[in-house]
Amino acid sequence: MSVSPEIYLDMDGVCVDFIGAAMTTQGYDADQMLNGWRNEHPGSLYPEPLMDKTAMEFFTHINMQSSEFWSGLIAYSWFEHLYEELSRLGDVVFLTAPTSAPGCVSGKLEWLIGRFGNDFTDFIFTRHKDRLAHPNAYLIDDMPFNIEPFVARKGVGVLFPQIWNELSHIQDPVPHVITTLEAAIGR
Repeated sequence: MSVSPEIYLDMDGVCVDFIGAAMTTQGYDADQMLNGWRNEHPGSLYPEPLMDKTAMEFFTHINMQSSEFWSGLIAYSWFEHLYEELSRLGDVVFLTAPTSAPGCVSGKLEWLIGRFGNDFTDFIFTRHKDRLAHPNAYLIDDMPFNIEPFVARKGVGVLFPQIWNELSHIQDPVPHVITTLEAAIGR
């Protein structure tokens, strides 16, 4: 009897548009900023030349402290398809790193319960994603700094294409992720 793969799925930047919401809540035109990021700074973790604040100021902004900000994040158009395909390949658990914002964890939990119901328990909130790594664990994440330590601890990491990582040139992320994951699992 084989054990089903454990697929750890990041939320922000993979399932939900955290960056777009963070830009909007701070008064930026998210579409304009994301186009500038894509065209002028592809692969850059944070395009400081486009912004009028440091990364620290941006990611700790007061408007992103409440649970309402986090629970109101909009799912990417590909979310349902991605979740379906990953569920076909293994047991999916949302693995998301909370920020220091007081409402982050409660808001993310509200988001998950709103989509999957009150009995949903397939989630883990931690900044230490690498501690869940093992040979049958697969992390889908948009941040290389989460993938690298996960792989170092014998897990398998699949970088989710986004404009802020080295896969910024990939236009349709779901087929890339599913094909990469299938190859890693051996299907």
